[in-house]
Amino acid sequence: MTDSIQPANEYSGFLPPRFHNRPDADDVMVKTWTVGDALTDHSVPEVPAALSLFFDLVAPAGTRANSNGFAMLWLDRHPHEEPGWRLSIGHVGSEDDLEMAVAKPLARLVDALPMANFECEDWHMTRPLWRKRAEPVKLVFWGDFAKHARAILGHSDGASFYQPLGAGLRSDNVAAMLPLLEDMLGDPFLRNGMGFEDALRLGIALGRAHLIESWIEAGGSEKEPYFRPMKIWHQAWLANALLDPAVASLAMSGKPPMPALDFANDSTPASRRAALDDLSSWLTSVFFSDEYPALRNAFVAGVQNAVWLDSDLQQYVQPQQRSEILQGLMPYCRWFLAMALYNHLGNLAAGTVRDDQVAFYATMVDALPELAPLGEFATQRDIEQHIIRIDAPRAASAFDTLVLPFCDLLMPRRQFDAARS
Repeated sequence: MTDSIQPANEYSGFLPPRFHNRPDADDVMVKTWTVGDALTDHSVPEVPAALSLFFDLVAPAGTRANSNGFAMLWLDRHPHEEPGWRLSIGHVGSEDDLEMAVAKPLARLVDALPMANFECEDWHMTRPLWRKRAEPVKLVFWGDFAKHARAILGHSDGASFYQPLGAGLRSDNVAAMLPLLEDMLGDPFLRNGMGFEDALRLGIALGRAHLIESWIEAGGSEKEPYFRPMKIWHQAWLANALLDPAVASLAMSGKPPMPALDFANDSTPASRRAALDDLSSWLTSVFFSDEYPALRNAFVAGVQNAVWLDSDLQQYVQPQQRSEILQGLMPYCRWFLAMALYNHLGNLAAGTVRDDQVAFYATMVDALPELAPLGEFATQRDIEQHIIRIDAPRAASAFDTLVLPFCDLLMPRRQFDAARS
């Protein structure tokens, strides 16, 4: 059924669906095993026959058990550990239910290869591990996850809105499947149009991808295997983030088609950066033109300053760099907060403020009492003078939880004629 928050349009029924039976990510348990002996180096070996058989059997077994889940085979790229095969199985439910759902193929695998428990955590806790050290080799879904994957990968317009298909990848390629994990278990994107946070997240995703390519290039071939997981997972995140803007563009006449990311096995940092530049130009011309200044400002800030604004990148910095991160965040916290306050206080003066905006502003003043004296007649200078009194640690801690949501509440949202339901 079409979401009531989405505008009625002629494309309804022809667009790919959202994942309707989305579980709470805390309820998705992921268990990981080491499989087989350690490998001699970081080259990509042939998949052992026993593992190939397991992947032939695991999805039918999970389906028969009425389970909703996935299995991923990956190579461990941790720089200080021996390389080797790892098997992760995700399941909506408990660890015991997970093992029962795939008991038979798992028992076959245990008989064929040495296995040891590696980790068992929920989706939120497992994802950072993968992004740091997992190079995915195979990925299969079953249950509701498989139904959604088929709906996206088998859609007649798939190449127009889904990056891996647009780049020419087969639907069973692991790189084609990977963005679907984020689509099904990550934060939903572009609900009820495009807002300030959406534009910022898209900009950060592009800026982050550029940074990773520069790190890979600087590290050379010796370090490339260790950077590979970061590149693969961030490319998958970006492919998912672009899905909904690309769907929205299907209803825009006279706009160029979305250019594709470079997923080729022989791609280079330079070729991948060129594809990112093409995407940035496309996004700017289609979504972030001068006609939408607030969205444009957010997008440009994200592209140019991902190193400060992206919490994913901050996990790779050294502890002594934390204070540098805080200082880097400050100009953006102050800039975004000033824009939102100027709009909010102007709405107060004009009598056009909404109740939800008033309530959120009260919450923000509780956390940042320096803003309390500001009233409906405050000037831009008054706003800036009160903002500058907020110290860096409190401003940084409020950035994601208060400042960005407040901007999202105040800045105009852009509505689209085509949106997934």
